[in-house]
Amino acid sequence: MRLLILAFLCALFLSVTSCPPDDEDVAKVTEPLYAKFKKDICGQGIKPGGQADVDFLNKIILPYYISKKWLTKDPPSGWAKEKDNILKKCHKNTHNYCLEKDQKSFGDCFKGMAGSLMLKYGATAMAYCPILDDKIANWDKKDKPQAMKFFTQYCKTKGKKC
Repeated sequence: MRLLILAFLCALFLSVTSCPPDDEDVAKVTEPLYAKFKKDICGQGIKPGGQADVDFLNKIILPYYISKKWLTKDPPSGWAKEKDNILKKCHKNTHNYCLEKDQKSFGDCFKGMAGSLMLKYGATAMAYCPILDDKIANWDKKDKPQAMKFFTQYCKTKGKKC
């Protein structure tokens, strides 16, 4: 599920690379997600990181967040190719995102790619800043319920309940 959390943040990052929100505001979103991940995914012995998890990310989560409906405007052109490049370079199907070392490996790799993403998308990213600000400000009532549904769906793919 850490992969799913990273995917969500990656989706947001690809949409708004030049205007990162305040760390405190981001923590309001990521901390409850990470707590649920640790409890419901890692706590049940699920080892997220294999190809089935990448498929869940690509088929279920990213199409929801990187969509005109969620973004309220067309997604950035080229986002799917960038996502594929990130996964190709940073993800290994042997990763277990419950392990700190695998989280760090992916995170460090992703951070290493961030500069080129910022250069490439910086000119268009500003249009997504107000959208991201609104999503973070209204997280609890608008997007948190859907994120929790994704946890439930994911757990079901592993034969578990979240």
